[in-house]
Amino acid sequence: MKTDGSPGPSYARALQRHQRNRDGQWSLDLVGGAPYARLPQPSTAGVFNAKTLEQMEPDPDPRFASIHAPGPFQITRHASYGTDFGLETGDPVNRFFQMWQQNGGSNDDLSRYTWVATTAGRGPDTPGITPEHIGQGAELMGFLNMAEGDAPYFRELADRYALSDNYHQSIQGGTTANFLALATGDVARYELDGHPATPPLRQIDDPSPQHGTENFYTRDGGRGGAYARCDDASAPGVATILRHLARLKRDPNCAPGTYYLLNNQEPPFLPDGTADIGTATHLVYPPQTIPEIGTALSAGGVSWAWYTGGRDGTDLTADPLYAGAARLARERLPDADEATLAAATATIAREMVYNNSGDPLVSFPRVVRGPDRAKLLNLDAFHAAIADGSLPAVSFVVPKNIDSGHPGYSVSARYEAFVKDLIGRFEANPALFASTAILVTTDEGGGYFDSGWIQTLDFFGDGPRIPMIAVSPYARHGHVDHTYQDHASVLKFIEYNWNLAPLSDRSRDRLPNPRASRQDPYRPANSPAIGDLTTLFDFSGAPAR
Repeated sequence: MKTDGSPGPSYARALQRHQRNRDGQWSLDLVGGAPYARLPQPSTAGVFNAKTLEQMEPDPDPRFASIHAPGPFQITRHASYGTDFGLETGDPVNRFFQMWQQNGGSNDDLSRYTWVATTAGRGPDTPGITPEHIGQGAELMGFLNMAEGDAPYFRELADRYALSDNYHQSIQGGTTANFLALATGDVARYELDGHPATPPLRQIDDPSPQHGTENFYTRDGGRGGAYARCDDASAPGVATILRHLARLKRDPNCAPGTYYLLNNQEPPFLPDGTADIGTATHLVYPPQTIPEIGTALSAGGVSWAWYTGGRDGTDLTADPLYAGAARLARERLPDADEATLAAATATIAREMVYNNSGDPLVSFPRVVRGPDRAKLLNLDAFHAAIADGSLPAVSFVVPKNIDSGHPGYSVSARYEAFVKDLIGRFEANPALFASTAILVTTDEGGGYFDSGWIQTLDFFGDGPRIPMIAVSPYARHGHVDHTYQDHASVLKFIEYNWNLAPLSDRSRDRLPNPRASRQDPYRPANSPAIGDLTTLFDFSGAPAR
């Protein structure tokens, strides 16, 4: 795209095309057809109305009725950029098999995103989604344009500090898998009593197109398919990816007889450490036993905390949505006593405010049932630690849902405001900021189109590029770094700074740092390889002022 948001010389590569599966089976090798004359109208899929506390139906979004583009379009030509409620746009598909099918594992063919989104959608196990009502348009083709004033604070940070334009989400898919990857460099699995087990059939993904449909998956969606046994070449969808990996001579990294969590489910423990009980509409993945960064830091004598907005305390009760949660509790329980209403209000508010997927260490009994549970805290505790100088050596900080920038229930400007507030608190304490590196990123890309090449590491990913800005007096001023990175790079950066070993013999932090290719600086010459983020910094001298 040009700086004014109009098509540039390479725009033709991003034209979206009608596609079809070869032989009617789920495929990575799609057969491309004619370009779309115009993109399908973006929808309101997943949009949460913070005023009514209701989720909108996935209908065409009238703000985008005038779109005539056959490829990427600027969102702010149609919808304002700001923090006000009501500016939210639709939530694109960001599920495992959909994303594999959209980018083919490498993103060499950019024409498939829209067709997959509008034929597979969120899957048949998502309420209200049918082959006749997929509920998705081309919202995933939208972009923000910093050259025209969108995200001004993020642009200021990129100009002032260091930006990676080759940082990727670790897993093809959504929030749960990628937050777990950030904490483990690995993938959650279905286990019972610490041993691999088989999930209920309805929770096993099957992307095979239903009979009579173009590409509407058999078993997939928010209340269904979430796992795959990726050592089983007979499993739907799995064989196709295994063949792709074999051509690249890549190890799938799939343990025998193990089902891996590919899509969103709820963590097995609540913030207070009690077990979360799953239901038919509230699917909970089992407690996890794989190595994670919290226990590794504690074993290495490194102080740490994971701060998640809205997990408890005044993070909830002082939130603007709490009053609405109280109203809903009264409507649902008109005859309840005050204690019951208070408990119901807290539950409803937490569902709206707390990103439980962004608190992945609650998945581990060794953490929630041991002394490290005291290191799982809320944002109030983070702000207090900055103010009184008790901040630990390593902090993970996750905003409330409404401030996360996640499409559907937040907007980018709210995440930008969250980051600005966070960095401002450090800058107000020069002594603290002088020894701090702040890594600003997102859990995943929200399902949006991206044109960057993807390095296939194993069965699970990588996925598309996402933002990464390094904010520090040691960050290379105005630098744009091309080294290939993903969430394991954060783990490698921590391990580099505190001389810690990789978490396991299968976690991504075990991979070597990339050697730059002369032909293409974005593609490691020694693939598979993942950077450790040190290329965004200059530690050779005194920090810049």
